[in-house]
Amino acid sequence: MNTADKRRFGGISRLFGQEGLECLNRSHVTVVGVGGVGSWVAEALARTAVGHITIIDGDTVEESNTNRQLPALQGHYGEKKVQVLARRLQAINPQAEITPVETFVNATNFDETIPCCDVIIDCIDSLSAKTMLVARAKEKASYVLTSGGAGGKVDASRVAFSDIAHVKGDSLIAAMRTRLRKDYGFPKGKDGEKSKPFGIGAVYSDEPVCPSQDGEAGFGVFMGVTTTFAMRLAQACVQYLLRAQNRKEN
Repeated sequence: MNTADKRRFGGISRLFGQEGLECLNRSHVTVVGVGGVGSWVAEALARTAVGHITIIDGDTVEESNTNRQLPALQGHYGEKKVQVLARRLQAINPQAEITPVETFVNATNFDETIPCCDVIIDCIDSLSAKTMLVARAKEKASYVLTSGGAGGKVDASRVAFSDIAHVKGDSLIAAMRTRLRKDYGFPKGKDGEKSKPFGIGAVYSDEPVCPSQDGEAGFGVFMGVTTTFAMRLAQACVQYLLRAQNRKEN
């Protein structure tokens, strides 16, 4: 990207300075899972001039995704999510390097699928894959972020950010934390004491889950909440990249 171009990303340089813009342009962020949260994370990163974005997901765009997922548009149903999204991100920033990877991450393909990068952002729904990715992500990136459960929630004002060890009220994060401690040796909590941080940032909501209101199986999903999760993740990612740059300079 020509960082002298003030038209496309002038708003970023005015907010973070020219050095900040160049830092973001040099950065490589990987988003794993590009559904109701991850697709919007990738969009936000592209519009914030992140120069290399890898998006990983083996799923296709389905009509049932339309209420919450960025790639879910008439004419794209049945296509691979990462391919639809990659074309959009490339249109946002033609100079960016966009790497779509059509697969679901698991323990077997982790090494070959997850690239070395600055930040990994986990937006997977599957608990087992999510736990494995978060546990091993620091083998590939200096900072790791994860998304809690957004399904069945309607109050975007309750979306918060914390270290995984200190999250309360999110059942997906709680289940992942238990597995991280049991299976991967992460620090255990002690009665009456605050748990030692895991060093992994989490976006979550402590809002009680709203059960299905129409008799159908599963939780409903509201874009107002999923996109709020995404924007908090993007915020944490960008802030980390800029802080890391400042630390190098000082």
